[in-house]
Amino acid sequence: MIFQEWQGQRRGRAATAGIVLLSLGGFTACDSLLEADLPHVLTDAAIEAPGTAETQVNSAIALFECGYSALGVTALGHEDVMESIAGAAQQHQFDQTPNLGNCDPTSASTAWLDPVMGARSRISTDPAKLVSTAEGEANGVYDRINGEWALGADGERLSAIASIYMAMSLTHLGEFVCEASFDGSDLVTPTELLNLADDWITSRALVHIDEFGDFTMPFGIAPSARGMALAVRSRIRWANRDLEGVAADAAEVLGGNPTFTAWITRETGETRRNKIYHSVTAVGYSGGLGINDWWNPSIRRANPVTGEPWPDPIPFTGYLFLGIMPDGRALEAGNLPVRWAEEERDDARQPIPLNNGAVPDTRVQHIFKSIQGPAPREVPDRYGAEDDDIPYMSWEELRLIQADYNLSQGNLESAIDHVNSLRVGHGLPEVSGAYRTSLAGNAEAVRSLLLEERRREFYAEGGRYWSTKIQNTDVLWFPRNEGETPFQGYALEGGVRQRFGEDEYTANPYFIERGGLDARGTGCTDLFGAQAPVIF
Repeated sequence: MIFQEWQGQRRGRAATAGIVLLSLGGFTACDSLLEADLPHVLTDAAIEAPGTAETQVNSAIALFECGYSALGVTALGHEDVMESIAGAAQQHQFDQTPNLGNCDPTSASTAWLDPVMGARSRISTDPAKLVSTAEGEANGVYDRINGEWALGADGERLSAIASIYMAMSLTHLGEFVCEASFDGSDLVTPTELLNLADDWITSRALVHIDEFGDFTMPFGIAPSARGMALAVRSRIRWANRDLEGVAADAAEVLGGNPTFTAWITRETGETRRNKIYHSVTAVGYSGGLGINDWWNPSIRRANPVTGEPWPDPIPFTGYLFLGIMPDGRALEAGNLPVRWAEEERDDARQPIPLNNGAVPDTRVQHIFKSIQGPAPREVPDRYGAEDDDIPYMSWEELRLIQADYNLSQGNLESAIDHVNSLRVGHGLPEVSGAYRTSLAGNAEAVRSLLLEERRREFYAEGGRYWSTKIQNTDVLWFPRNEGETPFQGYALEGGVRQRFGEDEYTANPYFIERGGLDARGTGCTDLFGAQAPVIF
């Protein structure tokens, strides 16, 4: 079904199938993926045993999902949703450095890089499948299934799943860091990461699926392995600015299932909980932000992409009481969002309506509550519990991908039609009437429409709008190590993309040869739009 209300898109574990894991002793029914996070407990002998193949694949899934959920917390800063208030001050300050360490040991932790890299190494360490300069050996679960083990048809199924999650891990790096390395390899750029991810889908995942036949992904992750593989590839190609390729994949997925969604599954407890809900909504280290009228562009450096000063207020900012006009307009002059209420509540903590005719945009919900700070603040109400799943690739994003392709081809009417499909799906006003007529022939206005639609659609959705900002730095703002948070005065840092782990620059001979710490951010040099972090 097409969801009619935003609350309907909250998917807890009660909505998914029961989970069955292959344990070391045989098939055992389990309640969750908790016990799948096993790289640190499986012995070398167990890892080498064919009977642990499914456990190892599930382990990779669990590691990736934990890292993805953790990055979703950091993303709320880079997406201008939250400002740090107390406790975990760097959670929402445009951190230039990915947090390292075990995934989710505390409420304040946002370590995502090590879990994602762990998922990658669980699947493959074969230089021939990754980077020729890597020093690893082919001892990942995918390597063994397609080498020394003979698992028959089940090997094809597990290989397909492993290939999809390898591609997802590589894509995550390709979207959010400037450079990476695998097992001591030379520097790998975002473009190379995304090309490698594409190959894992095209040359491996889809080949294995064709051999085995399509199947439902485990744990309620997705209704179709083929659909998920194509959806992941559409994400890869969008980030790699291959809009023609991405549109074809999106069209095929939606042609088979108009409401297709692939999920990051979540449950209760450390490592499995929805970190966005737990850290940001339940515990509350940060406060929600309205329109950015506090950064003072007149005393800041210009936009490095255009050379022009940033407008004041900053466009495409503000997440409080967002609205949509009856004709579907979501933006006002200066590309500031339409709101249905004032950003501040009254003394009774109730919204103050603007009485401007706008209806609330139900995709961007927030609540006013006490947080770890001196006063209550608005926090996202995107998820309702720790076990609410996080969308990974949704039908909404696939529609927006198609709209981006239409925009690139000058087909503005079709781009608007895709936006209206989203609006109908959420029970919101469609773009219509004189407003729609005004968009005809105005590609820049349609681009703004699509960016605002992404901003709202991807609210608290695991970094999807952060990825959008990275690809649109000519109009979407990053502070680049200038200014402070408005309430508590924490320094805003230099993150656009993030750099890789610090020790790689000082310990990897290839990175040392490239200048050591001076190599930070150099992998972004050839990318559009000044995507490198400002290093300080």
